[in-house]
Amino acid sequence: MRRKLKGSIAVIGGGIAGVCTAELFKRRGYDVILFEKSEALGGCAGSFHRNQFRFNIGATTVAGLLPSFPVRKILSAFNVLDEIKLKNPGLVVHTKRGTIKRYQDLSETIEEINRFSPYKKNKEFWRTVYEVTRKVLCHDYYCNFNNIFTGFKTFWNMKELIINNFRHFLLPAELGLRMFFSKIDRDYYDFMDSHVKIVAQSSIDKVNFLTLLLSLGYPFTGIGYPKYGMGCLINKIAKQTPYFLETPVKEIKKLSDGYLIDCYISKRKFNNIVIACPIFENMKMLKDISMKNYFSKFLKLLSDNSAVVVYGVLKDFISEDTFNLIINSEILPDTSSRYLFVSFEDPIVINGEQYVTFTVSTHTSTYYWSSLSNEEYNNKKVMLEKRILDIVKDTFNIDKSKIILSFSATPETFYKYINRRSVGGTPVEIQNPFWKIPSNFTPFKGVYLVGDSFFSYQGWIGISLGILNLLIGLNEKI
Repeated sequence: MRRKLKGSIAVIGGGIAGVCTAELFKRRGYDVILFEKSEALGGCAGSFHRNQFRFNIGATTVAGLLPSFPVRKILSAFNVLDEIKLKNPGLVVHTKRGTIKRYQDLSETIEEINRFSPYKKNKEFWRTVYEVTRKVLCHDYYCNFNNIFTGFKTFWNMKELIINNFRHFLLPAELGLRMFFSKIDRDYYDFMDSHVKIVAQSSIDKVNFLTLLLSLGYPFTGIGYPKYGMGCLINKIAKQTPYFLETPVKEIKKLSDGYLIDCYISKRKFNNIVIACPIFENMKMLKDISMKNYFSKFLKLLSDNSAVVVYGVLKDFISEDTFNLIINSEILPDTSSRYLFVSFEDPIVINGEQYVTFTVSTHTSTYYWSSLSNEEYNNKKVMLEKRILDIVKDTFNIDKSKIILSFSATPETFYKYINRRSVGGTPVEIQNPFWKIPSNFTPFKGVYLVGDSFFSYQGWIGISLGILNLLIGLNEKI
């Protein structure tokens, strides 16, 4: 099959999407250069060090690691699967009634769920979750709505999925639940809602039934973590790709036969560009009015969703469960969620003493942290960090003396270091169906999109589906 891509490629943005896309094209023999404005690759999925300890900036999990899932397909091409440790259970949910372990295996999951909330249709419901997750996420997509021809080709590619999941897609999640549970207790509902929040960046009342099923199916895809930190994994993926750090793109100027990339200190012409950065927050780099108008149509997708992350170090503490989800009784001040995602790293030994680093993240709005005086901002940050640490200490029975270091990040912190306040990408909600978000293809010759603001939404799985979609559309297969 004839290749559709010709000439040089500039990839703008060095997060998961940019690094994986650049490396895949480089390994296919293309002339590729990646531009990243921060001092390290990774973006929200990077790592940093403080006081001898390593922390992941935001993302701590890699999902979709089991055979046939898109992330495994992508990472297999880079020979980095040995760098990732698979966890089973992949997630432990902490409720006021006890813990629920999310296993990869369907039978183990059903047994665990029945122990927590023994509903008659649990087996049927969770089998549906398992089967839909595999069928939808393991599909080789072609998604491009730029014209009638590509739109028809898209629906033809998805016809079987559309037929089989038509009802799931049209039904609001709460109506879909009623097909299985005429009445559902609050704890069980919150357990499900917490999955929607961490996977789809939304809540059950705002998503369709298909999104609920896929959110609950997240642990069935295989969850793991990079043994040496997310940043190390990203750097190992970018093995062959030439890249420039601390090199923000000032302008993208459209030429008759390509694009001129202005990076302040130099300018260079490329035949193709792959935008892998949060474009809605960086519209000023676009100098062509038609390109600006095109992306302006999608500005309503720019979400105020962001995160507060607390980082810390524990002395003489070990947790068998790497990934934990705490369901709190109330929404904490200056956050938008009752759910705390807690990750514990593997123990390390320094000067004969054992330490474990951890991160705790929860959702917030960018508006909660803007337009504040320094005093207001610092007071809010300190108070929220203390509240979060108190919940973690109570949940895991951690003595205060074991916490030897703690600090936190807000949307303003992320903007300072990775130049974006909104993290998590476009929420997967009824108002944002896949045909209303930008595809990986644009109406402009040689301009392509990958990342959490485009098809197919956020996270390792969503980003990998988008990259595979781009490769298939350009006749470049894994």
